[in-house]
Amino acid sequence: MHDPPPTPALSDAAAALLDGGHLWLREHVTGSPFRFQLQPSGVLAFGDGEREFDADDVPLPYAHAVRHVREHFDRAAFRGSVDDVASVTFVGVAVDGSGVAYDWSRTPSFLGTEVYDGDHGAALPPDSVQAIYDGLGLAAANALEKEVRAVDFDADGYAFPESDWRDGPVAGVLLADKTGHRAVLRNTAVGGGDGPGTEAATPAALVERHATDRWLDGVVGGLGVADDELGFDLLFERAVEALAREQVRAFRDGSADTDESAVGSAMADRVEAYLVDRRE
Repeated sequence: MHDPPPTPALSDAAAALLDGGHLWLREHVTGSPFRFQLQPSGVLAFGDGEREFDADDVPLPYAHAVRHVREHFDRAAFRGSVDDVASVTFVGVAVDGSGVAYDWSRTPSFLGTEVYDGDHGAALPPDSVQAIYDGLGLAAANALEKEVRAVDFDADGYAFPESDWRDGPVAGVLLADKTGHRAVLRNTAVGGGDGPGTEAATPAALVERHATDRWLDGVVGGLGVADDELGFDLLFERAVEALAREQVRAFRDGSADTDESAVGSAMADRVEAYLVDRRE
């Protein structure tokens, strides 16, 4: 899998980005760096910003994004559009609670920001990125403005618009031109960097605090299955994934015990009790 260069802050970006041409402005959605590639074998390979995941050992905080891509990515359409599937790496964000809290019920687990052409060592233009993700069944980071004259963009006076994924302004803006220059302008007023800290919690306390009846109702609603198809295994798996997505910092910074088996044990008890109450 290719390792595309990270998107710099606007203050560190190449001067050419704002010297001429036109810009696409897209919503900068906080989360965890995420990339994937279709292998010639037909297997999807995944990774974060630094490493590739073993096929049978995806870190729990990324399980929701891996599932989303596996369920929505149109492999046949992609195979039919390129000669060498391994020449392309899809780059984006696993949208989670590591920064801004989004409306999880309507925010995709993955939003694409780049399509990296390894044969040419460059990211594709933003208009192509949008079309490619749309054509392959995944969502790209939403466009805020298109074809803005670079010389007219005023970073200091920019008024951040409302987010598509939360009630409030965007956490930042991704700027891209058609020649490969990229940058991000963060909205520090809404925590465009690291998210707020998490309270210390044991796995049991974490589950008790967040896995309320209302929260589990939301997980069930996202499954799209009838009550007679709702089993323990399905709800348990998706509930653990959702908790790791929304409370991702608790799994990474040690404020909740990082023993995933302990989290699973606590969630199993909670899901069992929820299903008993639901069926009474």
